[in-house]
Amino acid sequence: MKRERILTRFLIALALLILAFPVVASAQISDRYGYHRQDRMDARDAIARLDNATARLQNDLSFGRSRRVLGFQVTTVDNNALAEVRDFRASVRELRRASAGGRDLSGSVDEARTVLDRGMELDRYLRLRSGRADVDADLSDLRSGLHLLADAYDLNLRY
Repeated sequence: MKRERILTRFLIALALLILAFPVVASAQISDRYGYHRQDRMDARDAIARLDNATARLQNDLSFGRSRRVLGFQVTTVDNNALAEVRDFRASVRELRRASAGGRDLSGSVDEARTVLDRGMELDRYLRLRSGRADVDADLSDLRSGLHLLADAYDLNLRY
């Protein structure tokens, strides 16, 4: 009688274990062909953050530096830097269109890679030329947005 009870408990435990394997395995590969909802939200937030950071950066760069030369107030604007920021912002907007506002990550990986590459180039370019606190703060926001975007797309950020 005791052996039958032990055998019955063993068989029930074995059956539960056998049934648990497919449940655990399906939970691990449930999102094999798509991206998680959180990744889509992160991508949408990263795209918005990058767009806002580049808008502020473009605004800060367009005012330029003022200094006095021979008694006159002279303002210098780095037009090359402004052009770089405009190009980067255009690539961010192209990513927004290609990803349908951050909802279709699988179809916009190339655009995301372009944004990451251009963002890193822009960061390197302006970090060496700026020297202004407002531009440095905008660049910090830009780097943060690039990291969020790389995480959402599961891409490596090449620094």
